Amino acid sequence: MGQGARERLAELLDSSERRGDFSTRIEMPARALRITVDGVGDLPLPVRAPVTRKLIAQARQARFGRGEQTLSDTGVRDTWEITPDRFTLGGPDWQRTLSGVLDGVRTALGLPPTTVLRAEPHALLVYGKGQFFLPHQDSEKDDSMVGSLVVSVPSHHTGGELVVEHAGRSVTYKASRERLTFTAFYADCRHEVKPVTSGYRITLTMNLLAEPVRPVGEPGGSPVADLAQCVTEHFTQPTEDRYGYGRTKPEPPGRLVYLLDHEYTQRGLDWDRLKGVDATRADLLRQAAGQADCEAVLALAEVKETWDAQPPYDRYDYYGEVEHFDDCEDDECEGECLLDPDGEPGAERRRSGDFSDYELTDLIDDEITLGWWTRPEHAGGEQISLPVPYAEVCATTANKDLTPYQSEYEGYMGNYGNTLDRWYRRAAVVLWPRQRSFAARAEAGSAQAVRELQGRLDAGELELARTLARSLAPIWNHHGSGPAAAPLFAAALGVAVRVEEADTAAMLLAPFGVETLDERHAPDLAKAAARYGRTWARGVVDSWFGSVGAYTGADRDAWLETLPGLGAALRSVDGDGDGVATPLAEGVWRAFEQQLTGWLGIGREKERQAALERLGTPLAHILRAAGPETAEMITTALRSRPDTVLECLLPSLRTAARRQAGVRDGTPPARAFQSLADHCETRLTAALARPVRAADDWSLTPDRGCPSDCDLCPGLDNFLTSRTRRTMEWPLAKDKRRHIHSRIDLASLPVSHTTRRQGRPYTLVLAKTDAVFTRERAARSRAETDLTWLQEKWPRPRG
Repeated sequence: MGQGARERLAELLDSSERRGDFSTRIEMPARALRITVDGVGDLPLPVRAPVTRKLIAQARQARFGRGEQTLSDTGVRDTWEITPDRFTLGGPDWQRTLSGVLDGVRTALGLPPTTVLRAEPHALLVYGKGQFFLPHQDSEKDDSMVGSLVVSVPSHHTGGELVVEHAGRSVTYKASRERLTFTAFYADCRHEVKPVTSGYRITLTMNLLAEPVRPVGEPGGSPVADLAQCVTEHFTQPTEDRYGYGRTKPEPPGRLVYLLDHEYTQRGLDWDRLKGVDATRADLLRQAAGQADCEAVLALAEVKETWDAQPPYDRYDYYGEVEHFDDCEDDECEGECLLDPDGEPGAERRRSGDFSDYELTDLIDDEITLGWWTRPEHAGGEQISLPVPYAEVCATTANKDLTPYQSEYEGYMGNYGNTLDRWYRRAAVVLWPRQRSFAARAEAGSAQAVRELQGRLDAGELELARTLARSLAPIWNHHGSGPAAAPLFAAALGVAVRVEEADTAAMLLAPFGVETLDERHAPDLAKAAARYGRTWARGVVDSWFGSVGAYTGADRDAWLETLPGLGAALRSVDGDGDGVATPLAEGVWRAFEQQLTGWLGIGREKERQAALERLGTPLAHILRAAGPETAEMITTALRSRPDTVLECLLPSLRTAARRQAGVRDGTPPARAFQSLADHCETRLTAALARPVRAADDWSLTPDRGCPSDCDLCPGLDNFLTSRTRRTMEWPLAKDKRRHIHSRIDLASLPVSHTTRRQGRPYTLVLAKTDAVFTRERAARSRAETDLTWLQEKWPRPRG
């Protein structure tokens, strides 16, 4: 029943009045506009080539935005640009003409009739022969920007067409040679300028700004009553399992998420600035929500779909090697049967990132997450994190009918076929029953819900605050980490201290990541530990590391720099700060140790050394934050590791030496660093005492071997351990050659391995390289340098 209500709702909105399109074109007489440019004067229209060349002399290479950057790349955008501070627009009829154009644009794009549009000049552009602008999407440069207006100035040219696309449709606009051509489109539309083939294309680009408008009343004959009935049915009927498994008892859904067709930014997401049919549908839903006693907000959604997809051509196997035709019986042909007569590959792997010609067959999986939504009564918006289940989603336009902002293709994976991942950004209208407003917002990590708990506590309503807080237990899920989650964590921490129930307090704090913590939270953390006990504090701290506890990511690296200050702050405030600081340091060490162990086992020397060196600075931060017992535990564990651990310890000691504070004053961190320095000195001294490799000794130590104990690896190990054998020729089939390649590469052995493609089977040629000796000499030189530095910076204490 739940799915039926959503389908009927989508159909009702699809059949509602469609107002406008995503783009439009209007022509006006050229005499309506006078353009005056610094250094050129008034432009005669149509603009001729001699005047255009003067314009170019006053212009600069046009730039474009990518994320937060402003770039200049003629491979993406090749045109000349004059900024609006260097030209003026006028003429006796210009304002009247522009006003009429904007009225027409408002109607054509389907904006409400009460909307007031303004056009703000952005640039004067000149495109010469061969110049272009690749497909792109305009950034919304103002909170009230809804679209772009391109005014094509009359000039004699060919090519340079403006192509605008949205939701699978594409429209091509050509400029007039004699009249002004106004082309308007919504800001989320992808568009491009095709290369100019002759002459010069001259345009004014303007930002379309929409002033705030009054709420639109219900249009006559609207299906609001029917929509309200669908909404009510959706929230009262149990959901159906998407795949019919029925493993749990179905419950009515908690919200309804209707996906709109256009994209919006956080700044531009507002009931008064919705685009085209979005405005109509959102207004109808908002009215239906009122009739069904529901609240409605606008949200931004991130959508990912995984499709079973068929590429137009690709003949690669799981390992990335070209497959041969199915009827080819030669196992050693290695794709020769796919070559054309000139010996060139008959199929080329897709790398362009354009997957528009891939055939989508079955939807394997989809994920929808709300990351932002508005507050009621135009009170701005807030960051949230809310995964949305299938049973709560409704859309009139399917995701696959829109243009994804990113796509990634994955070849055959063994358990399933070729898959294509597609990502979309969509706005949504989100509804929920008014009586569950608190739970609906709390489930999304809304700070507003936690502020309601604070208000209850401030009013002395302790029991009601406890009841509301307990109601969060089934829905108070992961709320992220880092600075973005810090305000919500601070609010939840304040409630946890005051709610005076240990289990409820732990539940409120558990969903956050450890990177959320900073020194500002130390007083309340210490108070909570003092109130609920050290066992409680240890359990809460453990929850912040998640189920995996892996040390990963730049976010944690940045946060670890603050860890010593956080530990010091915890131990200095009233309460039981050490009850939090100690398990915090231990938890960070456990997560770090897992990462360290993984890299110590890597045989590829350069990769391992680079990774362990990166871990050196975080290790120094952990030791500086540790108490006496934790510091002793860490140093004991590190001293038991193999010699490769020095690739992490020495960078850590260098970091500590650069930050002298707290490492030479007899504190636990100082003793820990000195212990590690003594250990490194002992290991380096022992390594330098080993005999130097003889000039005729070509032996190598094999890696830990083949886990499958195959019949090939003993032969490889015999070659590697031989003092005199330098080369080996080995006739092997393709799969066996691949196995030997893999063993040599994974262990980073100084052995070249190439295939001589003669005879059947082909011959694998192995040759030990001079790196057998140069690597060892380089390692000895590094050890001598490191030992000298250690004895200077970390001398052993006397006595």
